[in-house]
Amino acid sequence: MKLQIKSMPKRIFVALSAIVLLSAGCGGGSPTPANQRVTLNFWMPFEDTENLQPLFLDYQQKHPNVQIVYTKKNIETYSADLLNALAAGTGPDVFAINNAWVPQYVDKIVPATTTTFSYKDFKDAFVDVVVKDFAPNQKIYGVSMGVDSLALYYNKDILGSAGIATPPKTWVELEASVRQIKRSDGRGYFTLSGLAAGTNGNINRAVDILYLMMLQKGAQAYSEDGSQVAFNQSVQLNGNYINPGLSGLNFYTSFANPITANYNWNMRSDYSVDAFINGRAAMMFSYSYMISTIRQKNPNLNFDVAPAPQPDLVRPSVNFANYWGEVVSKQSKHQAVAWDFLKFLTSKDSLDKYYAKREQPSSRNDLIAQQISDPDIGVFANANLTAKQFYRPNQPAIDNIFGQVIDNVILSGVSPSDALSRAGQQAAAILRQ
Repeated sequence: MKLQIKSMPKRIFVALSAIVLLSAGCGGGSPTPANQRVTLNFWMPFEDTENLQPLFLDYQQKHPNVQIVYTKKNIETYSADLLNALAAGTGPDVFAINNAWVPQYVDKIVPATTTTFSYKDFKDAFVDVVVKDFAPNQKIYGVSMGVDSLALYYNKDILGSAGIATPPKTWVELEASVRQIKRSDGRGYFTLSGLAAGTNGNINRAVDILYLMMLQKGAQAYSEDGSQVAFNQSVQLNGNYINPGLSGLNFYTSFANPITANYNWNMRSDYSVDAFINGRAAMMFSYSYMISTIRQKNPNLNFDVAPAPQPDLVRPSVNFANYWGEVVSKQSKHQAVAWDFLKFLTSKDSLDKYYAKREQPSSRNDLIAQQISDPDIGVFANANLTAKQFYRPNQPAIDNIFGQVIDNVILSGVSPSDALSRAGQQAAAILRQ
């Protein structure tokens, strides 16, 4: 029977593995006898060895019998390489997975024992989205070295020329700014767009932006008990029935819908990142890693980053996180050591040292406080405090469904309600699997 994990408070989880028994020294020192030689193979995409090596050396200094062998993997083939290695029994002891992959990997990884990492300590240390993603039902399946959330990039010169003194904070302000900025050649091409949004094919992270807007309106991916799709369902609010998922979809696609006043983008527009870098789009949504890309490609671009606009300023802010976490393979012969290593790797002292070499928004509450004032990552760090995930039992398949939703509305003329209803049927079929 295939088991699935839900990041919902009422979801009941089945224990997937026996409790890992720690060696006698685990309580206050090494998780293995000092004379036992241990090699941990560690796989991650993106991260260069030199950024992690100081932490490896720190751990090995405390545990001379442990050797960390790190491999930086190609992100283009990472998922396939990892699954193939695990299937062949040759996978790493420790590896990174995207936060949305937890349901797909839960039968391949082993949770921490309560002796190694108590749920209270984990919950106190990490931001809520990490706790919900990697510790469902108080069972800790992974840690995270950093979290990234969507924010609003804006061209200061373009906004200033349009008489807009500050970036938009609400959806209404965002709409007003877009209408004030956009320029068209009259033949269907926007010479200047207020916001790069509304389509799928030429927008970087289009589906993530759609998830953000649906979550901001109060949409849930699935019901609390995990038994049915919820993102296409209406809910009662103040005596009225509303469909928060549909509201988010309508808002996102309005920027590429010719019949709306927000229309400022279409498939003739350049790729969103290129349009922003070249000054043909005043604003776009993206993650913190985009800062270095922009500076590399256009060092003279006068831009800044602001929090993602919210539907209003009355309700609590909602942001969307897309990040990676580190887990321990169920196949590892050194699970206790691997978990001890991950706890060390994501401790406050270790991450503080790591961020000094590779600045990124923190996964830990106690480090976000000192990052919020940072001119580059402060906005993203603050967003991590209210970030959520759009639960996907099969992330590639669900993302593909929502990419089709956008295309159906913008390219095929399907009504947003029909497109979302069709997506609900497809997502329900995946849930039944």
